[in-house]
Amino acid sequence: MEHPGFTDFIEKFGYVGIFLWFISFDQITPIPEEISLLIIGYFSAHGVFNPVISGVCSMAGFLAVDTAYFFLSKKGSSFIKKRTGNRSSVVSSFTKKLKEHTAKTIFILCFIPRMRMWAPILAGSVKLSFKRFLLFDSIALAVFTGLYLSLGMIFHRSLAAMITKTKGLQNIIFFAAIFVIGALIIFFVMRRKKKAQ
Repeated sequence: MEHPGFTDFIEKFGYVGIFLWFISFDQITPIPEEISLLIIGYFSAHGVFNPVISGVCSMAGFLAVDTAYFFLSKKGSSFIKKRTGNRSSVVSSFTKKLKEHTAKTIFILCFIPRMRMWAPILAGSVKLSFKRFLLFDSIALAVFTGLYLSLGMIFHRSLAAMITKTKGLQNIIFFAAIFVIGALIIFFVMRRKKKAQ
């Protein structure tokens, strides 16, 4: 799966496109953020992007969205209630953990597929200090972003070492792997939703 909407968007708008993607379309598409970061890492390995700048742009997008979710949740916004739906068991479980182990819980939520948005929402709902939340969220996001960008770059390099003759085949294998990873993540998320209901 080449994720054509994403690839076309960032190729057209460059680094600004990465930031815009994560604050807009990423919030409404079913494609996990992990997949988008892997693709950015893959393009960085091809020399399309500088990995540091693309990582900063990605993080800026994540932090902008998390900040918005934090303050909307803190105010009890109806938008947040609609966005989260009926997840009382998930909310109560992670709310308790967030109060007791703030940094650890934010870090864990950051690495559970499609659960990252819960960190700012729960932090806002329990009236956590924004400075404290921002510190822990920034650290978690730095690790999250760096990890997936690096995996995208490493994956490219390992393929390049194994497949020296056919670049087209290399791309096909990469995007096939992305498709499989995406399918597994979506399956994992759907399974968690059923258990939470």
